[in-house]
Amino acid sequence: MRKREGLYLYVYMSRDSFTVIACYKLNGKLVKTYPSARAASKSRHLFTRTIDRATRGDLLTVKNLIWRRVDKNNVPLEIEPIKKEKHTSSKKPVAKLDENNNIIETYSSISEAAKKNKIDPHTLRDRLNGKYSSNNKTKFKYVD
Repeated sequence: MRKREGLYLYVYMSRDSFTVIACYKLNGKLVKTYPSARAASKSRHLFTRTIDRATRGDLLTVKNLIWRRVDKNNVPLEIEPIKKEKHTSSKKPVAKLDENNNIIETYSSISEAAKKNKIDPHTLRDRLNGKYSSNNKTKFKYVD
């Protein structure tokens, strides 16, 4: 901020004049460079703070783009692509019980039990975890 004849002029620049903001696709290819986070935020319709957080590493991606603060004279055309870890969940068998807690049917997973009984899988999971109570006719539990 510079003061001039009683008026304050705001000068927006990148943190230093030697860096620019670069955005890359998830595969690591360069999309575009911007002179500052403010210019990038205006162009991509984001908050400047969001761009800053992404360049610091607080956010992995923003709008499916990777953001980096790079040297103005040496902008890499490619960076290391993001490798998302595959979700490795183990299926838990689920049993359907009658009023007397006798097993009627067993299923290999929550999704299979939900499909066959026409129940939302999230509701069934919540019932199994005790968040919601089951109706009196049928109950579900995890099989040991």
